[in-house]
Amino acid sequence: MKSEKEIQDDEIRVIGNSDGKRVSEAPGQRFRWWMITAAGVVIALGIAVASYFMGRSEGEAEEYDYTTVLELQQEAANRQAAAQTATDGRTADSAAYVTITEETVNDVPLYLYTPHHARPSLALGLPDKLDSTIVFVAQAADIGGNGEIIGAFVYRGEIMARALSKKGYCAILGDRIEIGVSPDTPLFNDAVRQKGYFFRQYPLVDKGRPIDNKPKGKAIRRAIGQRNGRTVMVESRSAESFHDFAEALADLGFSDAIYLVGSTAYGWAVDNRGVRHEFGVEDPGLPPTTSYIVWRGR
Repeated sequence: MKSEKEIQDDEIRVIGNSDGKRVSEAPGQRFRWWMITAAGVVIALGIAVASYFMGRSEGEAEEYDYTTVLELQQEAANRQAAAQTATDGRTADSAAYVTITEETVNDVPLYLYTPHHARPSLALGLPDKLDSTIVFVAQAADIGGNGEIIGAFVYRGEIMARALSKKGYCAILGDRIEIGVSPDTPLFNDAVRQKGYFFRQYPLVDKGRPIDNKPKGKAIRRAIGQRNGRTVMVESRSAESFHDFAEALADLGFSDAIYLVGSTAYGWAVDNRGVRHEFGVEDPGLPPTTSYIVWRGR
């Protein structure tokens, strides 16, 4: 039996007078207390370090959020555009091109050519295919057996033909292009005064209504007209009659449209990649009075 005077390892006993001025602690107890304190310090340091790195990681995530990435991408795009401008003197937004789309209406498949950042004019004789400013070319007025232009025609303000054989017309006055159907229009004289262009062709759509024409048979058909406030050229992808072609244009939403020379008449369009898409068959034997509607970069 242990004596009450014996001090156990886990026991604290006051030695001396009863006022507690002198205290002694057992060695085992001191070791255990030191271990607990050290463990607490280690845990506290671990929490602090983890919090620091978590906070740092979150800060880095915020620093490279989607907004910042997009801004960096935009800056890179701006630098690239500036370099391109320095190279060829124009920006991507101002470069001329033609959008080429396909649509089918009333079982009539069509190509639609819509010019962007381009200005229309007329040319006599086939334009130079090496001219990089040109984005669209199509034969405009018909020509007779003797090489004469059929229908009223104005070229840079000069009257080259006056005959009224077709009621459809196209007037080009500066950047403005007017397409309509009328046997008499003041736009002819406007083209003369303003050094502009004017030609006549078969009418196809007048104020949203299709118009029949005398020529019969089927062939590849082409047209120029107004749709949703834009000037659009159209080519049938299959041989069509005038009647079916005109109805297709009206049902497609064209407010006004006139004919362009179809069948194998030669021309081309340049898309936004700079690729030239040719149609028809080039004929070097055509007379110099053969006219073309041309769209060039501004």
